[in-house]
Amino acid sequence: MRKVSWYYKFLIFKIKKKTNLDKFETFRTKSLDQIFNYFGSDKGSKVLDPYSKSPGKYIGHGFGKFYEKHFKKYQKQKFNLLEIGTWEGASLASFHTFFFNAFIFGIDRNFKNKYRSKRLNFLYCNTTKGSDLKILTNKLNNKKFKIIIDDGSHLLKDIINNLNFFFKFVEKGGYYIIEDYNHPKYYKFLNDGNGQEPFIDEIIDCFKKKKFFNSNILSKGDQKNFLNNIANIYTYKGDLIDLNKNVSDLLILKKN
Repeated sequence: MRKVSWYYKFLIFKIKKKTNLDKFETFRTKSLDQIFNYFGSDKGSKVLDPYSKSPGKYIGHGFGKFYEKHFKKYQKQKFNLLEIGTWEGASLASFHTFFFNAFIFGIDRNFKNKYRSKRLNFLYCNTTKGSDLKILTNKLNNKKFKIIIDDGSHLLKDIINNLNFFFKFVEKGGYYIIEDYNHPKYYKFLNDGNGQEPFIDEIIDCFKKKKFFNSNILSKGDQKNFLNNIANIYTYKGDLIDLNKNVSDLLILKKN
């Protein structure tokens, strides 16, 4: 049973004024990186750092060029795109603008999304809760997605659980993407696997070699499903530097 505070936040979210994305049609000619930068998504190459106490500090993963490399060909097509972890909706707005015939879905456990459109659907979901995932499954009603992006908590177990749950929603020939998949290696507070779960780059290596691995989350049956259904694996390094280390990593899995 949901708490009263949840319903209050939901009500405020519903009545709060949001920016209409349909007025950004003229942005279609811009690169995805330019669009990311405009809306303030850190997927771009240069956006103001919202966490910095120093004014004028910019950050950016520089993922736009990789997204365009794989998905520019779909720019005019009608398809479904889902992003896990949306915060205020900057990347949702960006994808909505770039893929100007696509239907964009975003899920988050916070009611922060600032945007609206007939092609944009925001769904509340805490992906760590089975009850929320069941509600989400019913709402999606067997919908399939050409592109699913996990830009959620970056906790190791969340990344693995999300991959295991959401991969089935990717359409044939579609893509599952994990942003910052190596964060649990770079930042100890994100490594909640307690030595029982492999890092994502280790899982990728096993996928490439068609090998099984030890995991409390992914059973051998789950692993066999991935080994049989992943057609291609692409990994990229972005631009963001932290503590003298490049901490931007992008994984793109193409489904058979």
